[in-house]
Amino acid sequence: MAAEPVVVVEHLNHYFGTGALRKQILYDVSTQVLPGEIVILTGPSGSGKTTLLTLMGGLRSAQEGSLKILGRELRDADDATLVEVRKSIGYIFQAHNLLDALTATQNVQMSLLQEPRPSRDVARRTAHDVLKAVGLGERLDHYPSQLSGGQKQRVAIARALAAKPKIILADEPTASLDKKSGRDVVDLMQHLARARGCAVVLVTHDNRILDIADRIVHLEDGRLKGFADAVIANTQQMLATLAQYNRKGELARRVKDLSAPQFLEMVDKVTAEAQEFLKVTRMANSDTFESMLEQVLDAFTLKIGQLLDADRATLFLVDRAHGILWSKIAQGEGEKALDIRVPLAEGVAGNVARTGAAMNIPDAYACELFNREVDRRTGYRTRSILCVPVPDSSGQTVAVAQLLNKRGRDAFDAKDERTLRDFAASMGVILESWTAMQEGQGQPGAPAAPPVAAAS
Repeated sequence: MAAEPVVVVEHLNHYFGTGALRKQILYDVSTQVLPGEIVILTGPSGSGKTTLLTLMGGLRSAQEGSLKILGRELRDADDATLVEVRKSIGYIFQAHNLLDALTATQNVQMSLLQEPRPSRDVARRTAHDVLKAVGLGERLDHYPSQLSGGQKQRVAIARALAAKPKIILADEPTASLDKKSGRDVVDLMQHLARARGCAVVLVTHDNRILDIADRIVHLEDGRLKGFADAVIANTQQMLATLAQYNRKGELARRVKDLSAPQFLEMVDKVTAEAQEFLKVTRMANSDTFESMLEQVLDAFTLKIGQLLDADRATLFLVDRAHGILWSKIAQGEGEKALDIRVPLAEGVAGNVARTGAAMNIPDAYACELFNREVDRRTGYRTRSILCVPVPDSSGQTVAVAQLLNKRGRDAFDAKDERTLRDFAASMGVILESWTAMQEGQGQPGAPAAPPVAAAS
């Protein structure tokens, strides 16, 4: 037989104020929480999360609809009913709300001061047991001022668990903690909730702890929404913001004066972010995502050319469906991005894309793969070429990085090639985001119907 829910919310509406100042906070909210279930409640500030949590906690009575906690109806409930419900609920807040004049043990004992009240010795033993369970066995008689933020929150968890509640309500329990302390706290809550079989409803803005949830409920403007809808909306907003940020050229300005180690560190950081992006989502808004990616590749390609003293740097993306390489990367700082499209079957870059083998050419005009027509048409004189494949995580070449004309020297050396390969490996991960987006939309890897131009 299925377990009976400990929380049942049906068509709940709630208001603040009266008369002309009356404002609706919750709209037709319906949900349930089962025994032992961990439910995370997300949503922007002002969406009604804390209001819903306080209603579940019996801190105010429901006004419209139905709210049953452990089988007790809280709509229009009297004070006695609310008090009785609160005895079965443990509360954990963003501010630990410990009494500074009391030790950790005494703070936990305060939660046991309800009927039937245990003896002082039993209360003390209970407090010690639960504090040991949360890893504070050596801090039993410490005052809050002697504890770290994470330790104070552990005391708050112990206080919430001491009376063996059937439900734990937590409001932003990690908001004031660093990453490690916050993770420790929620892992502890998850473990103890499972061990004791109590339900947990947790309000948070902290996306790092969503993985502990059995279910995620999203509130927006007082209305429940599917969490998938929330993720899509948040992702689109993030991408739009990134695209706008990058269109301002901020990234190019940031990398301009970085040293080689500093730049490689930034590439590694962006690579890690791209890997995380690929991990959590395969969807994106094409306009904003392509704009963001274009700016990242533009800034990084120009910086690589600068670090390796190349006169020109270009990143060609491989479009096997159309048999071309294409690029919209600027050839130099301050120049307008050029839309270059070259046949995959021809030239130095095409050969590198097809074979996956780098080419370091000290004399371009002595190489039979080099197409001199580009120089004749543009007036540019190509002397040396360094061209390496950009592989994705599976080893497939998804792009080609090309440098022209080593400044101050006749040709690029082996060290230049190793450096360019290192950068190419990191950029390959970033380019997987672009590939995944195109495949997810059923599109080829580059815009269709290009007028193919000759190139080296």
